[in-house]
Amino acid sequence: MRGAKEITGTIRLKENLGLSKSKSFEVAIIGGGISGLCSALFLKQLGCNVTIFEKDKLVKSEGAGIQLTSNGLLVLEKLNLDRLAVEAGLKPNNLCLFDETDFKSVGSLEILDRLKARYGRSFITLHRSLLIKILFEKVKEEKIKVNFNSRALPLVLEDERNIYISCKGKKIEKDLIVVADGVGSTWKKNIFREIKADTISQSAYRFVLSKKNLPPIFSKNNINLFFGKGRHFVTYPTGKNGMINFVFCKREKGQMINNWKEKVTKQKFLNDFELNESLKICLPDVQKIYRWPIIESEKPTTLHKKNVVMVGDAAKSMLPYMAQGANKALEDSCELANCIKDFPLNVDEALKSYSKRRIKRIHQFDQVSRLNEKVYHLEQRVLRKIFFVFLRCLTRLSPNLFFKRLDWIYNYKA
Repeated sequence: MRGAKEITGTIRLKENLGLSKSKSFEVAIIGGGISGLCSALFLKQLGCNVTIFEKDKLVKSEGAGIQLTSNGLLVLEKLNLDRLAVEAGLKPNNLCLFDETDFKSVGSLEILDRLKARYGRSFITLHRSLLIKILFEKVKEEKIKVNFNSRALPLVLEDERNIYISCKGKKIEKDLIVVADGVGSTWKKNIFREIKADTISQSAYRFVLSKKNLPPIFSKNNINLFFGKGRHFVTYPTGKNGMINFVFCKREKGQMINNWKEKVTKQKFLNDFELNESLKICLPDVQKIYRWPIIESEKPTTLHKKNVVMVGDAAKSMLPYMAQGANKALEDSCELANCIKDFPLNVDEALKSYSKRRIKRIHQFDQVSRLNEKVYHLEQRVLRKIFFVFLRCLTRLSPNLFFKRLDWIYNYKA
């Protein structure tokens, strides 16, 4: 049950927005992914009348593993969903580093107790669909309207103060439109034309395997990071379902095409990755292998235009070398609501504040992701050997220093 203070705050926000009992603040969310569902929940808390437009017929259960760190769990805590996320996922015991060529250990860090002690919350790995399910159940509980099979497109009319939605031949007007339609955002292409996707020469392969048939190095409750020549791969559990998430990333010789993803054969994957024999023997159990180009959008100069604002991957698709995609999406959603609450009389000022806050953090994410990409994909064997010596010394002699460089990420409080 909501407390009297929370109810009073919601009523006051409505009054500040100049909303009478007959008209509440109308919000449209474009996309029913993590950032879309989370944004809907936070804006509903503020008393907004929220409608989600999802182009698919139902909330998708596809995807693979994600990692939730303390900054993301804090956001879920504000929605009283952190306990459900922790129960659905697993808490890895260690971060284990390996040389991919021979699977020899480079170093290991205990993270189960260390990260909770340092940041106040556990480190969780789970399947993306589990988090989507938790958020969607909360959306249904809050009676937020979801229009499935509804492709909502931008409608820009000359000299109009706001941007509208075109959906199934109808013109729809909303006070605020939150764009959460992902990496290939149609709204970004049409409304924010100066922000484009960079095609980079990298690709990723992803699949899940049951830990029952995996060697102990993979089946243990750890996050494993393998460094190779111009490539790396990561494995970790996706929750209590006994499945292990595998993500292989590599540099390509030529430019990649900006398609979202494609299903590939096992042979195609083996042609691209000369795997260690101990892993290759496990591949008969692979049912689906997906390959997609690693896409990074240009650094945005703004995240809003008129009454439209972007969150999640629509706002900025990042290089995936910090495992912060889901956490960034959660942060975006919370910060947007915070800014609207800070400027209840002026939505334009609220969106400017949100844009300023998030662009600064996006640039920080971008710098570290690019650095990690270089380090993970060292081409020269001599440089990799030097890097491995550095990692062995760091993990054994000064493990706290290893995490100190991540404090600005994990300690962030949206």
